[in-house]
Amino acid sequence: MGTTAQPPGNGELADLADLLMTVARDLQSRHGAVEGVVALTATETTVMRHLDRDPGTSPSAAAAATGLQRSNLSATVRSLEAKGLVERSHDAHDGRAVALHPTALAARNLALLRAHWADRLRRALGDGGDDDAVRGALALLERIEHGLAAGR
Repeated sequence: MGTTAQPPGNGELADLADLLMTVARDLQSRHGAVEGVVALTATETTVMRHLDRDPGTSPSAAAAATGLQRSNLSATVRSLEAKGLVERSHDAHDGRAVALHPTALAARNLALLRAHWADRLRRALGDGGDDDAVRGALALLERIEHGLAAGR
């Protein structure tokens, strides 16, 4: 009879979190090396990631989705507007309602970053033929992301 796999223990989960933070820091720290990329802080990156996934969202919804205080989100949006990455629009039916939209520059910035990230990860993985492992890791990380977001 075979052994049944045990769920990961606290040490393994902590090791996973540590590795995720190390990889994320490494990828984030190399943004300045990509020609044409507008440098972003970690908070700006979080907000832009949300706006890319949910363009036209309200500031309140963006704050809730990113886990930021509304005042911190407002300051971050002002900074992103100054960098040309975010535009505000007002609802035609309710002029008080504000929607946040990524700009064309933001789309270009994201495309450059995604190409850079993919290249870095491809080089780090080598020619290992890890297609299934990459897809499995992606599914696991999406599950973790959704679980963490649900716990906010």
